[in-house]
Order: sequence, then structure tokens, then C-alpha cells
Amino acid sequence: MFNKKIKKLIGVMGIAAFIGGTFGNTMPTYAANVTDTWYEVNVKSSSGTFAQVDPRDKHNNSKVYVNISESPYKYVHVRVYGNRNGLFYHNETVGTTATVQRGVASSITNNCYEHKEEGASIVLTKVGFRSGSSVTGTVKGVWSPDSTKNYTIVN
Repeated sequence: MFNKKIKKLIGVMGIAAFIGGTFGNTMPTYAANVTDTWYEVNVKSSSGTFAQVDPRDKHNNSKVYVNISESPYKYVHVRVYGNRNGLFYHNETVGTTATVQRGVASSITNNCYEHKEEGASIVLTKVGFRSGSSVTGTVKGVWSPDSTKNYTIVN
């Protein structure tokens, strides 16, 4: 009787392991895209357009990380753009525009991942910069579409 119960238990555990191995891996998982990418853009005045960097894959709903090492003015206006449907980029910055201070590691709240095309596991994301004043020039630094933690939240 005892051996029968053990055999039955082992059989049930085997079936559970098979089902878990077969169906448990059907959903792909993606690691966050947290590698810093260097950028250098020439920015217009605070009334001008945003100079945008090359897009990257965004894998989750975390904030976008930006760290400005060089800029013509202490503050820089930043926007996060997401490619919802494969055709156009939309400003997905919560509050429309974030103001980032040079030298301060910053997190920008956005809705890129939340507004991605239905069924998509990632969305293309990029950031755009313009001066926080009438002074124009070059903005340099690093950015990442995903983040493992919150830095200074700027919006």
C-alpha cells in the first residue's frame, strides 16, 4: 500500500514537471535593456525642436535613465518618444517634457511600454533634447531605455 502511494506521487510529480517544462516556457521573457548608450546632439533653444538620438528597444515599464554630462545650460528639456505602431514616434513623457539638470542621474516617467502595439513584447524608444534656455550647443551623456532603479525622478 505504501509503495503504491509513493509510485502514484512520483507519477503525479513527473507529469507536473513535464507540463511545467512544456508549457511554462511558452512566454518569452526579456531582460531589461539597461546598458548605457553614449549620445551627443546639438540642441536648439528652449523654443526649438528636440534633437533625438537613435532608438533602442524598451523591454519593460520602468523609467528611462538619462545622465547629461555636458550641456550649454544647466538645465535641459528632455522628452521620451515611443514607437506605438511601427510607423510614428509619439511623445510618451508623463507631463509632456521633463527638465533634467546637468550632472544629475535622472529617471524620466513615460508610457512607451504601456502604449506599445498590442501583442508586442518590446517597443522602440528614443529620447530628445533641447536647451533649457535661449543658449544652444552640444548635449552629451548616456541614456538607457530601461532602468533597474529610480534615480532623481524629474517628472
